[in-house]
Amino acid sequence: MLEEWGVTHLFVGTLLGVWMSRLTLLFAPLLAIGCSEVGLRNDLRGVTGPEPDIEVDPPTLEYSVLTSGQEEAQTFVIRNLGENPLQVSEVVVGAGFAFTVDGRHRDFELANGEEVEVSVVFTPRGADENFGQIIVRSDDPDTPEAPVDLLGFGDVPDLVITPASYQFGEGFIPCGGTVDLELANVGSEALEIHGVEYTSAGTMSIPLEEIRSELPLTLAEGETRTVTVTWAPELAGGDTGVLEVFSNDPGGKETADQNGEGQYVNEAQEQFEEPGQPAVDIFFLIDQSCSMKVDNEPALTKGMPSFVNTLQSVADWQMVQITETSACANVGIMTPNTANLTNIFLNHAFDADISDNITESLLKHAAKALSQTGPGDCNDGALRPGALLHLIIASDEREQSGTDWSKWVDTFRSYVSVPEHLRISSIVDLNFDCGSPGSDGPGGYLEASMKTGGELLDICDSAWGSQLVDIATTGIDGISTYNLANPAIESTIEVEVNGIVTTDWTYNEFTQSITINDPPVGKGDVVDVSYGVAAVCD
Repeated sequence: MLEEWGVTHLFVGTLLGVWMSRLTLLFAPLLAIGCSEVGLRNDLRGVTGPEPDIEVDPPTLEYSVLTSGQEEAQTFVIRNLGENPLQVSEVVVGAGFAFTVDGRHRDFELANGEEVEVSVVFTPRGADENFGQIIVRSDDPDTPEAPVDLLGFGDVPDLVITPASYQFGEGFIPCGGTVDLELANVGSEALEIHGVEYTSAGTMSIPLEEIRSELPLTLAEGETRTVTVTWAPELAGGDTGVLEVFSNDPGGKETADQNGEGQYVNEAQEQFEEPGQPAVDIFFLIDQSCSMKVDNEPALTKGMPSFVNTLQSVADWQMVQITETSACANVGIMTPNTANLTNIFLNHAFDADISDNITESLLKHAAKALSQTGPGDCNDGALRPGALLHLIIASDEREQSGTDWSKWVDTFRSYVSVPEHLRISSIVDLNFDCGSPGSDGPGGYLEASMKTGGELLDICDSAWGSQLVDIATTGIDGISTYNLANPAIESTIEVEVNGIVTTDWTYNEFTQSITINDPPVGKGDVVDVSYGVAAVCD
């Protein structure tokens, strides 16, 4: 058995040897090819030797707490751990205004194991934490930009303006808006503001002179100051305002900007046909309080003859005198044919029997008189269709009806064919000189006269009677003044007379009207006015 096992073992061993030889011959070419492929792959990668390898040490620099004007320098090392030379192109501050680096450290080479020390200086630019970063750029293929993080602490004044940027957005001309800017010292030392500037295209402003009068301005830690920016756009288009504040903040000048886009509410075109000299209907109302007769009868007596003579030059006029509580004409309708007109007027100027205080509410009294101009009413015929309505009011007290003057003006305009055919002239206490304390002044009458283009005389001037002639001819020389339906932006107004552009006109913002100075506008002439509509501001 043992012999048989030995023979068999020998046979198997021999057979295995033969197989192994054949396998070696079979796979030898493949093994050779495998080695060849590895060598080719290395060549394609372009590897010619060990690469440079950068190290920055330490990777973070942390500085002390510094006050204004102090500085501190710390260093880090740039080292080449690779076998090939390391080419450093630059060492720069990648972030952080509080840090500076030596400008000599650029475009240098480090051999294997070589290193260079770089100094970074910290000067606090803000309170508390000041962050920064140094970037080292080199030809290290793995780390072309090696960072060094920086952290310093400032114990300094620190000015912050909030909001740093503000958008008004789109705003209607001329309203715009306002925004409050808060100047705050968020630092730990006193902040001293020593200069303020503000620039814009002209539609944004701050009370610059008032602020400058307070400089230098010191804000303690945590203290604030408010600056209000006002935006009042005048034309369509944008504007940017910039506030610049100069202080002992080591960060330097702080700025804040505001932006807005002005736009019109609408664009309007209106046309007017000049009616020529209109007929004039005059309603003359006189305050019947006791003080009026004593103080003003002499002036009226002196001025009335000239007033009547001037009226006689008007082609078509008539007048009613309203002094009674009933608001009915004292002696009916007076015309150029009324005999002894001056005496009749003076005889009834101060003789009314007033049973209530309506005499010191002459706008209300005028409205009552106009309401009785219909057929069969006591003032029937006193107001003619198409005529110019001229209300003349004399009082040494403010208007006391308790209703806003603009409401009365709207009421009066309902009695004329076009708004331009209403005039209100007032003889009143323009300068608060002679009325009763608490009731003196021109309140109500002044605004109504200005709104309608009427005349204003000072009743406290004893010579006011001689100026009545100015009132007599108000509005009778042709209209030439045209009330616009909307408030206009003056810079956008264009005026044509019979299709020809004129620039000789005046715009009254309060009365919302155009007056053409030249060329003369005659009966039948056509006036065209186009303009950008202004918003009515709250």
